[in-house]
Amino acid sequence: MNDQDEVKNRRLEIRREPPDRQEMQKLERLIDKFEEITTKSRMKDMAYHFTSPGEVIKTNLIAGAARGVGLTAGTALVLALLFFILAQFETMPIIGEYIGDLLDVVENQRE
Repeated sequence: MNDQDEVKNRRLEIRREPPDRQEMQKLERLIDKFEEITTKSRMKDMAYHFTSPGEVIKTNLIAGAARGVGLTAGTALVLALLFFILAQFETMPIIGEYIGDLLDVVENQRE
């Protein structure tokens, strides 16, 4: 065996050793602290919802209106882009006739 193989074997042996008791206790303390923080934050959220329902309603109304406006604007943008692309295909010989008819139907529905 050469020196590189010995170093590799030593690294593997080091990795195979179980963590010592101090490391396990440190990890358990960190987990307990994390659990405490998440529980307290959830309690704050629940207390907020139960103590000021007016604020919760206002926040949810604003969020709902923003979602509605965003959905409407996004749909309009996608449809406009789709019709623009379809208008570019109108000059093609076979597909153009069908797309032209479709665009005519859309224009008639607008009026």
